[in-house]
Amino acid sequence: MLRELELLPVWRLRSPLAETLLQPSVPEKAPSIETQVVAMPVVEVSAESVVVATETPIVQEDAAALIAEIKPPDISPEPVVQSPWLLYCPQAGDVPSQQLLQNIVLALRLPADEVVLHQQIVSLDQVKTRFCVLFGLEAANHFLNAEHRELVSVRGQLHTQGNMAYVITHDPRAMLENPQLKKEVWQDLCLLLAQKEMESA
Repeated sequence: MLRELELLPVWRLRSPLAETLLQPSVPEKAPSIETQVVAMPVVEVSAESVVVATETPIVQEDAAALIAEIKPPDISPEPVVQSPWLLYCPQAGDVPSQQLLQNIVLALRLPADEVVLHQQIVSLDQVKTRFCVLFGLEAANHFLNAEHRELVSVRGQLHTQGNMAYVITHDPRAMLENPQLKKEVWQDLCLLLAQKEMESA
């Protein structure tokens, strides 16, 4: 009992492990890694050396100018009348005038497929013919886009317009009122017939 209560000497740990544990731990130094720092040269940028790209303004071209550059091809309209011979008399609406014109066509003794009696209003640029008879001063002025004042100044002559030879003569109403004018009309037609014979020779 007393032995159990007596103070025993302090037990000292002499094992190497204990000494190691009792020694203060000194942290080992980490191996140093040498790094090489490369100094980059400092470039001074001045305001004068900086070039700022400016935006090029977009110019909108005029649409009318673009359309003007694209010109459509020139296409000539088809002639309304195409025939070697054209008898133009738009003012003959009555039966006697129609009959008189038919007699004139027969008197020319031309092939039927070479003669056209046209009684609708047309102009020179709407026909393609070689020989043309224009009945009446008013019809002739409209057809030729002319301003002849008197029939006497233009009839009895062979006229030309481009490749077309033509005469201007009395209209059927004038011939019906004065049958003597039929002779003058026939004289005018003979001018064209003579031109045709000369070209055929």
